[in-house]
Order: sequence, then C-alpha cells, then structure tokens
Amino acid sequence: MKTITKPLALTAAIALSLSAPALAAPAVGGDAFTVLRLDQAPTYLDAKLVAEQLQALDVDALTIGNVIRPADSMESAQAPDPLAALADDLGYTYRFVSADPAAAEQRGSIVLSRLPVEAESGVEAPGLNYLRLNDGRHVVALYTRAAEADGAAVKMLVDSSRLGAPAVLLGTDADIATAAGFAAIGKGAGYSAGFDAATTKPVKLRLDADASIAGQLLTLGYNAPVGGDTPWMDTGLGADARARLLVARMTVDEKFQMLHSYFGLGKDGGPLPEGAVGSAGFVPGVPRLGIPSQQSADAGVGVTNPGGIRKGDHATAMPSGPSTASSWNPQIAFTGGATMGREAWQQRFNILLAGSVNLQRDPRNGRNFEYAGEDPVLAGRLVGESIRGVQSQHVISTMKHFALNDMETSRNFHSAEIGEQAMRESDLLAFEIALDEGKPGSVMCSYNRINGTYGCEHDYLMNQVLKQEWKFPGFVMSDWGGVHSGSKAALAGLDQQSAGEVFDKAVYFDAPLRLAVAGGTVPQARLDDMVARILRTMFAHGNFDLPPQHVPIDDEAGFAAAQRTVEEGSVLLRNAGDVLPLGKEVQRIVIIGGHADKGVIGGGGSSMVGWTARGTNAVPGVLPTTWPGPVIFHPSSPLEALRAERPDATIEYVDGRDVAAAARAAAAADVAIVFATQWSAESVDLPHMKLPDNQDTLIAGVAKANPKTVVVLETNGPVELPWLQQVPAILQAWYPGIRGGEAIAALLTGKVNPSGRLPVTWPVDASQLPRPHVNGLGFNPKQKPDDTIDYNIEGANVGYKWFAAKGLTPQFAFGHGLSYTQFQYDNLTYTAMGQRLVATVDVRNTGKVAGADVPQLYLKMPEGSTTPIRLIGFQKVTLQPGESRRIRIEAEPKAMASFDTRDKQWKIAEGRYELQLSRSANEPLQSSPMVLSGGVVK
Repeated sequence: MKTITKPLALTAAIALSLSAPALAAPAVGGDAFTVLRLDQAPTYLDAKLVAEQLQALDVDALTIGNVIRPADSMESAQAPDPLAALADDLGYTYRFVSADPAAAEQRGSIVLSRLPVEAESGVEAPGLNYLRLNDGRHVVALYTRAAEADGAAVKMLVDSSRLGAPAVLLGTDADIATAAGFAAIGKGAGYSAGFDAATTKPVKLRLDADASIAGQLLTLGYNAPVGGDTPWMDTGLGADARARLLVARMTVDEKFQMLHSYFGLGKDGGPLPEGAVGSAGFVPGVPRLGIPSQQSADAGVGVTNPGGIRKGDHATAMPSGPSTASSWNPQIAFTGGATMGREAWQQRFNILLAGSVNLQRDPRNGRNFEYAGEDPVLAGRLVGESIRGVQSQHVISTMKHFALNDMETSRNFHSAEIGEQAMRESDLLAFEIALDEGKPGSVMCSYNRINGTYGCEHDYLMNQVLKQEWKFPGFVMSDWGGVHSGSKAALAGLDQQSAGEVFDKAVYFDAPLRLAVAGGTVPQARLDDMVARILRTMFAHGNFDLPPQHVPIDDEAGFAAAQRTVEEGSVLLRNAGDVLPLGKEVQRIVIIGGHADKGVIGGGGSSMVGWTARGTNAVPGVLPTTWPGPVIFHPSSPLEALRAERPDATIEYVDGRDVAAAARAAAAADVAIVFATQWSAESVDLPHMKLPDNQDTLIAGVAKANPKTVVVLETNGPVELPWLQQVPAILQAWYPGIRGGEAIAALLTGKVNPSGRLPVTWPVDASQLPRPHVNGLGFNPKQKPDDTIDYNIEGANVGYKWFAAKGLTPQFAFGHGLSYTQFQYDNLTYTAMGQRLVATVDVRNTGKVAGADVPQLYLKMPEGSTTPIRLIGFQKVTLQPGESRRIRIEAEPKAMASFDTRDKQWKIAEGRYELQLSRSANEPLQSSPMVLSGGVVK
C-alpha cells in the first residue's frame, strides 16, 4: 500500500464540484479521514486523471454501493473492474464485497483504500466488509454493507472487530447504523465516537474528457488526542503511534524484558515462571505502563495443554493441515483458525504459534501434517485465511517456519540449498501470499540454515525480503532453540528470542545484546525498533484493549468446525464399481485395524492436542511414549460412529493383528473396511513411504478375501499402495482430529458427499521424488544425516511441476479427488486487464446427488520455461443435482510471473500461453490459447 505524494493537480481540483454546504458542523480541519462515495461504478476511466483528482481531494478510501455484476455469457466475459486496475496502478487495496460470492449475478459494494490495511474480514462475512486502516498515526475501522446484509450481521461484525477505534459504516440506513452504535451522516452512512465532526459535500469525479460520475465526499475529523499520563491507551491512534508513545516511556530494563520469552512450562521441570499460565512461551508484562504479559501457546492443529499442566483446560483437536488444504475452501481454513484463536483467548493466551506454511517437498517430512501441501497459491491462500481466522479473535498468530524448513532431519543444522529465483517462486511465494492474506502479527524464523546461514540470522530473509520488500510491520520471533547469537541475529532482523534459557546455549537477547547496544555494535534505534514492533503488534490485535479471559470453551462449536473440515477435506482417491457410499443393501460390515474401535491417530511433537472435551489418549502406550510422542489416538471411534449412522447393519471390529483372522472376518462380510495408520512427528522424518507394522500385508489379505474392500488412510501424507488394484475404494482422511470418526462415517455412508482434492502429488514410490534417497531419515538411522539438502534439484518445480517437467505419471495427481456425483465444465472464457486475469466457466452437476467441485485454473507456460505449468486460481462450488452455475476464477498474478533477481520484481513474460481449466493438474478439461503482453506485477 502507498499514499500518493505527487503535487496537487490544480486543474483537476478546480474541475471538482464542491459547492454544497456541510450537513454537520463544525468544519473539519486537516487531521481527518476522508471517504469518496460514488453513485455508480464506472465502466471506463482515465487512471491518470482519476488519480490526480483523488490526490486533490486527499481521499483515504473510495467506495461504491449497490454494484451489480451481471452473469457472464459466452459473448461477453466479465472484465475486471477498471477500479481494480486503478488500485493496482496506485498500490491501493481493492475489495469487491458480495452477499453471495458464488452467485452468477453478484450484487455488492466496492472499496479502494490508499491506507495500509491492518486487518480485514472476508469469507466469514458475506455481504459485509471490514477494513482496519492505519495511516501511521490514526486507525479507522471502515465497514461497508451490501444491500442484502442484515442489521444483526452488521452489529455482530462491528462488536467483534472494532476494538474501540473510530469507525465509519457505509451502505446502510439510519436504524441499522443506530443499532450498531453509529451516528447517521448523510444518506446511508454513519460514524462512531472517536470522530468529533463530520461533513459531506457533493462531488463530480471526471472519468475522462467527456464523462463524470457524481458522488459524496465524507470528511470526518478525529477527536483531539487523549493525552494524560498514558497517551498510548488512546484507541483512536494507530498501533504504530501508540507503540512509539509507549517506547518513549520505557526504561532500558523494560525494553530488554520484551526481547526474550521464558519457557512457559518452567525450566528442567521446575516451577512455572511467575505469571505464566503454562505453555510454550511467556514474557512478563510491565504493570507500571499497563503492558500485558505475552502468553504463547503451541497451536499447529489446536491449543495444546502439555501434560495437562493447566488443570481443567482442554481444546478442540483440529484435523491436520493437509485436511484443511484438501478442502480447497478458504472458509474452512478461516473457521478452523477462528476456532483455535477463540479457544486460545478463552484459555488466557494472546499469541498462537500457528500459521504453518512450509511447502511439502518430500512426503517423508515428519511435519507435513502441520502444513498445507505443495503449491504456493493453495498453501498461501488457505494458511493466510487460517491466520486471519486466529487473529479475528484478538489473538496474534505467527507465520512459520521462515523459511525452507521442509525436512525435520537434522533440522537444527542442515542447510537448505536453493537459488534465489527458485526460492522466491516456491516457498517464499507461499509465505508472501499468506502474509498478504492473513497479515500475521509475528513471523517465526526457522531452525535450519538457508544457503549456509541460519534462518534466525538471515539478513536477506528477515530484513531485505520480509521487512523491507514485503513491508512486514510485526515482529520476528525465533523458533525454540533457533538462536545462535545476539548482535548478529538482532542486526539481521530477529526481534525476540524464544525460551533461550532452556533451548539455546545462552539468553543472547539479554546480557550479550545489552553489551552490544552499550558498545554501539547494535544501534539504540534498532533496540527501540525491536520493542516497538512487538508492542505495535500487541496494540493492533487487541492485547491491550481486549485482553484474554479464562472462560469455558464452546465444545460443540469446536466439534462442528473440526467435523466440517474432515468432511470437506477427506479425499476419495478411488471408487471402482461405486463400492461407496455404503448402501442399505450392505448389511454386514467388518471394521479392521487402525484402533478404529477407539479413535483416530494424530501427529506428534509440540502441536499435539492431548486434552479434549472427550478426554485424552484413547490408546495409551503405543510407542514411542516419549518425545516426540506419545503416539496419540483422539477419542473419536469410527466403529461407533458408523454403528450410529447404520443401526440397521451388523458392524463388527477385528484388530487386524492376525491377518488370517482378519481375512476370515472379511470373507463373511458384505464390505470390509480397513483403517490404516501412519504416525509421524516433529523432529524426525519418516524413513520411507510405506505403511508401517505390516499393514500392507493386512490390506492385501483382506482384499483377497473380499473384493469389496475399502481402505481408509489416516496418514501424514502419500504412501505407497502396492495393493491398489485389488482395493476398489480408498478414502484419504489424513489426521482427522476429534470428530474424525463421525466425519468418516458420514462420508462412507453418503450422508456427506466427498469433495476433498489432493493438495499434494501422490507418487507411486520414492523413486519419483527429486531425492529418492536421503541420509539420516527415521529414528536411529544407519547413515549420518547430510549437512545440506540440495533443493536446486527441483528448484521451484515442487510436486506436480516436477512431475510435469520430468514427464512422470504419479499415482494420483495434485488436485485429484472423486465424488458421488459428476460435474461438467463448459464455455471457458477469460479476460485480462493489467495484471489481473479472470476466467469464467459453466459448472453443472450432472449426477443424482448434491455435491461440491473444485474447478482448477492452470497456466501452461511458454515453450522453454523452466516451470511448465502452474496453478493460478481455483474456486469451490456446491451444486444441487442438475444445477448449473457460471463461476468466476481470478488468477494470482505472481503465479503467472517470474521473479527477476536483478531488479527484485515479478514480471509476466510476453508470449504465448495456454489457460487450462482442470479437474487435477494432469487432467485439463477445457483449454484456451492466450497471449500475454507482459509487464511488472505490483
């Protein structure tokens, strides 16, 4: 985001009609917020002319209500809004807000903001828009409403998001404005306390030499600063301004207190730090200045309670990251993040160590279950939505692990080797998209080295890319055990050391850093910057104004969020002969293996949610029972859930330890369902892609005994399937969390139609990977781990791009997933304006049951490109039988571009491309040749 700083264009200013008297007095001075409301959306404009007028009026935001986007047709594809192109040119934020984003004809409102956006609403609030804007001094909550959004929804959004900031509500009537706490101004607008004056004047905005559009200019004057002894508590000020005021009052000791956390569980089994509630990290507050403590909880898949240290606390064990990613549904990701954020806030935490966005470069990575797959567009968008969900609950979310922490083997020491362009177009692009979508308050640097330099000492990553180029305003915290220096790390961009007294060789950000600052090695300005970044993040996310409370969590809401994630994120990989769903004719069912009588497996390490509303581990004693274990089975029995769904059927359970006994039980059943599990964990990678514990033999034996065998996989990621052709149906359920049993039963019986699509390519075996053999994998490996991992082998060609570049055929392609119904795509059209490309297509449900599909938009690159194909957009759509809908897919511009390492810009190359609408990465159903003129992506 940027503010126009060119001199005022006098001729443009004169051309504006600003003659009507103000509706409110007194007149507003220069310290004000201005909104230009246009009566209708332009179909064409002269960007330079309009920009000059916006500058002359000093417009902070431009809005248009009651915008109608008609349904697209073959004759006329929906062109991007010219205001969107204007926003791109100016560096403004652009939003179109619709009450029904999936409708063919969309009605809503448009918002452009020149001020940086601190936070915003999205998929969770159809018909509404919330932008928290920060000009460096003031912060304003700007709300816009599409005509269809009701007053109750407006009030709910305002109550949950405003945090006391001055607020403006547009596109409403007086009753709704009053109910939401606003004073009406003009027609369809309201403003809150925090503004002491408001004026409105008519404006005619010239679009070109011949045309103009009428509008209203709202000017809202801010209240005078609160002042007094604690001016930083003025909620009308922006987070940066409040932080500056507070830093100026702090002593040196108070500043250094902010720069390192303590292990929130105590050192070496000792007592908790005074004031800590019991979790990963704790920074004491400063009562003298009203600074609250920082309480950090591990939360890759839910709020943890290690060892049950917080008596009575429990949380929702959410499904794993690939389950969320397989939904291809941003709303699922947001709801999951909001669930974790809400439960963290209710357990006294104001920081959640969430937002895991490392790409899956190898299915053996033990921590893939925390991540969101192999593609930067999919992973970045969904993790960004999860982060935004967390922070919607006034809890800071991290984004981690920055960067290239894509394998756990020797993670504290190995160096990820990769070229700059490849890094920018793969892992860093995922982080960049997640940052733009989610706006995390903190970024966690990684353990590993990147091209020889530790992640928490990496000037290029933390200073040059994150803070300077991406303009990240928050703070960088270390991973637990990731700090190796004081002054070097601080100068490279690290702002806070995490639990150094336990996990690092020294608390480098205490005495060593004090000496460096006193001696001038680290400038005083850098020290103040570190503290200010932490405080501004705490201000921005409500840590001061809405501190967390210890109250019971909403178990049922958590269960619902977890179950819906599994239902949308489980992938039906195979369904030969329509064995699934289980019809009423299936009366004898045997469930085999996987401890399915007790629960569903989860991943190990710091993210394990061991205490839930249903209790703790359903199958204690499975090895390993110590770090990174214990192996956990969440108490959600697929057996009991299937019995509840099918009380008319006889359903038995066999543990599968005896293959012959399992085969006999299978032979006597109408359908046999084998549950296969694969445990993985933080800090250790899997030694191979095979199912452990002789499960392949079990599946083969059962399939031989019963040709109607279904396999339900609960795994970290792709595994070898040597029995694939003998098993007609396979459901990939990942690690499904606390309602996994219920969700799996709903999917198997057809109560819910599977709609998950793979977020990763499923190799046949490890021979298809860029690195078929990696030294040091697994527990007690025979070979010593390598000091480096050479990611230059595949570079930016991660997953499906590697398979396309090498001409390999996977077991299942990225984006693959089956349904109990069928879908047809027709009439693909596209249009491009500037850096924006929009495709539209008709999607029809041609089957007999309702279902959801995920049309995927790929760009086949010009001949000779290093990367042959890229996912550039997607849209999930739910349709009733026979229903057809024309959907709109907007491409991610940077996925269409290449990163120029010389001038640090994303550039779309001029040339011939092919646009592909696909059901998976290697299954294009509609295609269209296209020529792109090239240009820089802003």
